[in-house]
Amino acid sequence: MADSRRRPWTDADTTNLIDLWPRMGSIVLIALHLERSTSSVQTQASRVGLPRRREGNERHRRKWSAEDNKKLVNALEKHTDDQGRILIIEIAQSIGRSIDAVAAKMSDIFGSEEAFFDMIHVTKMPDYVADKAADPIDRRKMARQRKCLTCQKNFWSEGAHNRICGTCKKSEGASDWDY
Repeated sequence: MADSRRRPWTDADTTNLIDLWPRMGSIVLIALHLERSTSSVQTQASRVGLPRRREGNERHRRKWSAEDNKKLVNALEKHTDDQGRILIIEIAQSIGRSIDAVAAKMSDIFGSEEAFFDMIHVTKMPDYVADKAADPIDRRKMARQRKCLTCQKNFWSEGAHNRICGTCKKSEGASDWDY
């Protein structure tokens, strides 16, 4: 990561996050793209109301066995290029783990996320990343990025009924029924 210092989220950063969220299957890839930490990405995603990440049960939070650790070490040796850059997507695919799980384990090995992120090299997008979701019949009912009618900032809206961001709702009144 080029710049690990804390910096505020701009409207453009938030818009990029909202755009990448449904299209990229990995918090780590989003963090690399935005040059932020995974915790920063997750915190901002929560603040703008993005939906939780969904992963298949076979990939979610499986404990790392000794055999898994051996596979990771072998994959790391195999998928590190001549400049010492780690090809994380290839490693994740070869050992059958999510990119986020591999990154979390590698951060433990390298001592910090920042040290590990500087070594990651993304050569391709994972198989499960969609270029663009198909347009639904009625887009008004779809969850998507919308502008808040009060502050004009982008936020994640669950549908046409949700046109005021959470920050404005909290500042305008104590009741959710005010709008």
